[in-house]
Amino acid sequence: MNDEFTIGQVAEKTGLSIHTIRYYEKEGILPIIKRNESGIRIFEYEDIQWINLLNCLRSTGMPIAQLKDYGDLILQGDRTGEKRLEILERQKEKIEEQVNTLKSHIDLLNAQMEWYPRLKKENVPFDDAMKAWLKDGKLPPDLK
Repeated sequence: MNDEFTIGQVAEKTGLSIHTIRYYEKEGILPIIKRNESGIRIFEYEDIQWINLLNCLRSTGMPIAQLKDYGDLILQGDRTGEKRLEILERQKEKIEEQVNTLKSHIDLLNAQMEWYPRLKKENVPFDDAMKAWLKDGKLPPDLK
């Protein structure tokens, strides 16, 4: 017999709120969740795995509507494998673009952070260096 979990246990295991899990179910993003005779949701291990995948995709910025489309394709079976792969590939491309943007932001922050010890060591006023950088994107000549 499979282990069964309450919505609270699922929330704890997945890091999602109970409200979010209920919302996903209401929007049809979750497969059919079983209920006991009292109407209480009963989740199985497979449901938790599915929720973890949804959580991953959502955290990459995938819109709810696309999550629903992806879930619908899975429920349609093997014949939708190519479409599912396309959705994942497009999402991966978006993430890679975001990663590249973040890397360039890190580079800029690192360059800025390098200045401060050098400016202090060489007694160059921070404001002068910042004004020079803002004007032409370069450090004052004595700091190059």
